[in-house]
Amino acid sequence: WVPHALLIKMASALGLRCLQRELRAAPRIASAMRRMATLPGAVKVSMQELFDARVHLGHKKGMWNPLVSPYLHGELAGSHIIDLTMTQPMLQRALDLVQSVSSEGGVILFVGTRPQFEATIRRTAKSCGEYYVSRKWMGGTLTNATETLGGIRQPDLILFFSVPVNEVAIKEAKQCDIPTIGIIDTDQDPACVTYPVPGNDDSPAAIELYTRLFAEAIQRGKEIYFEQQRQNAAN
Repeated sequence: WVPHALLIKMASALGLRCLQRELRAAPRIASAMRRMATLPGAVKVSMQELFDARVHLGHKKGMWNPLVSPYLHGELAGSHIIDLTMTQPMLQRALDLVQSVSSEGGVILFVGTRPQFEATIRRTAKSCGEYYVSRKWMGGTLTNATETLGGIRQPDLILFFSVPVNEVAIKEAKQCDIPTIGIIDTDQDPACVTYPVPGNDDSPAAIELYTRLFAEAIQRGKEIYFEQQRQNAAN
């Protein structure tokens, strides 16, 4: 047995950033992680859906971040192509985690502050009964939650659909040890979020797909949660 804090230090010393992120998030969602493999009716995403939504299309070569190299398939017409064989299992894992957190009554926050996606973020979050930030992030929303959120509970998990324009929000989430899922395009650092999902973050079709899938996962998780509540009340 190794103390949790020591595992984090070991991961940091070895440069295992992905492992370090997950270990930091573990205390908050450890139970949800354990339940992921046992939940019924998981939302599934196919390679064809990803391709049709243009999830594989990255930025021009000159805009790339070398840290995203493991998730690239190649180049086409001067732009990077994201490897959907990497995206599909990483997005599937994110969907399973979202459903699991939701099945335990967790609060999930949608964050996407690009104007062109404001309506999509707002509509989708409302459709599954969750909170959202679709305009500029207010500094201190998480780190000064008593004043900014009032009596609203802090989220258990945050979904970022536009990582580059939400650096302040991501920093606050880290400070509060709130796990994050983020869509990582070819110009970004996958280590900035707890659970990166390599994919196009500029295509309206891609954003529609991501938000729809996450909303479905949340809805299914809530169905499980309320069914458990009814069974507990009956007993």
